[in-house]
Amino acid sequence: MNSLRPEDYADDELVRIQCSGREIWLSERLFRRLVLIGSAYELHLLPLLEQDTALNSVQADGLLGELDFVSTLVTDAALTSVLNELAPLVRACRVSPDRTISFEWP
Repeated sequence: MNSLRPEDYADDELVRIQCSGREIWLSERLFRRLVLIGSAYELHLLPLLEQDTALNSVQADGLLGELDFVSTLVTDAALTSVLNELAPLVRACRVSPDRTISFEWP
């Protein structure tokens, strides 16, 4: 069984998420958990993030809605920590039509 404690993922390989010079690094296992939840609920954008990809500002806006939806479903503290880091970056990337947000797997 996977842990629900964020600190148990501190030594994981990391997924890099970048937008307009800002970047965050998230646990590969936790990010994959998020992507799989998106697949399980047949969401549109989260499943696309299972590989290196980039989203434009319109897609980032849609992704933010999907992240908000997932946040209402989970009580997993580890996944919540990922959502709390990811949502502000996605929110910042959706405000300008020339911005893209990129997701790079190890």
